[in-house]
Amino acid sequence: MIRATVYLLLGFLLPALAQGSLTLYTSEILADVNALVEAFRRQNPGVGVQVFRSGTGEVVAKLRAELEAGNPQPDLLWFANEDFLKELAAKGLLRRVPPTVPGYPVQLAYQGGLYYEVRLLYNAIVVNTQRVPEPPSSWRDLLRPAYRGLLGMPDPNFSGAALATVGTLAQRLGFGYFEALKAQGLRIEQSNPVLQQKLARGEYGVAITTDFGARQEIAKGAPLRVVYPRDGAILVPTPVAVPTWSRNPQLALSFLRFLLSPEAQRLFAERGYYPVLPEAPRPAGAPAQVLGIRATFADPGLLAQFNALFGLRR
Repeated sequence: MIRATVYLLLGFLLPALAQGSLTLYTSEILADVNALVEAFRRQNPGVGVQVFRSGTGEVVAKLRAELEAGNPQPDLLWFANEDFLKELAAKGLLRRVPPTVPGYPVQLAYQGGLYYEVRLLYNAIVVNTQRVPEPPSSWRDLLRPAYRGLLGMPDPNFSGAALATVGTLAQRLGFGYFEALKAQGLRIEQSNPVLQQKLARGEYGVAITTDFGARQEIAKGAPLRVVYPRDGAILVPTPVAVPTWSRNPQLALSFLRFLLSPEAQRLFAERGYYPVLPEAPRPAGAPAQVLGIRATFADPGLLAQFNALFGLRR
């Protein structure tokens, strides 16, 4: 039976029942994306959603190659590299979607609706409480002797969130901060999930990593604690955008609208993220407010400097 409910969201009046197939390129955690896709397909039986998921660096590299070949594949983009989205926007390759969702913070509809935040992600300090009884409270605290040999962070060549860590902290504290962390024994893991699992097992004592992933490990029983630094957790832009080349832009818009629906916002909270809509619940165990500093992503020169310091091959 055709659904009679009609939604007015993001400036479009469309039936709830979407049609066709959609290709999503994303750096988001696959289990989280799959949960959202399954919920979307329950509302829209018969819709197909194909997902290519990898680290932000690999997703962007794949899309760049497709653009150079004149055959870009995704109908929807969702990853942690706002600079690349700005590049696409400057070329007129992103569809503008007016921000009209009731209660949506308009400052999160970047460039007037060319790309949208659908939930908030912070880089914070996460400690294994069995290895670190007294957690740090600021970014500079990581340089204390008590944390020597216990530190880890993800690879900024793979992780967009880690690229934001390098850019933001180098801007605020200087590149010498990372040189000091290297002297502290900071080690680099490929991704946030790999780092968080090792932290949960006690292979690390302290990690610079994503807050939601740590909460997912805590929900499994890991002895972890999320610390939002008093000098500001790093708010990492991870927007969703609909490119102009999309073969099914109406379905892409339907999925974007779904991500801002009460059901999806609830799913985000259940999986450890802060939702963007004010009436949505916050994740279990999370503080009501976080002092956040908006991320600055490392440029190629800074990334090369970081790679040379830590001996990363890029």
